Amino acid sequence: MIKWEPKYRYEEVADDLRERILRGEFPPRTTIPAIPRLMQQYEIGRNTALHAVYLLAEEGLVVIKRSQGTFVVPPEDRPQH
Repeated sequence: MIKWEPKYRYEEVADDLRERILRGEFPPRTTIPAIPRLMQQYEIGRNTALHAVYLLAEEGLVVIKRSQGTFVVPPEDRPQH
């Protein structure tokens, strides 16, 4: 039997951003939307937006550069899972 577990909102946002990155909507070395923009787009709070972005950073999809933005890591520079 498959057990269904609900996702947290930050996981849903991270899933959507991940899909958009992998689809090429955010090309390598470009920035994803800033936290205030993510808050507006997804109708979420600051902590939820930050948590989603940190999750993508842990996966190696993005790199956070303070005061510059969150940049998409090129596929060849991403860790292999």
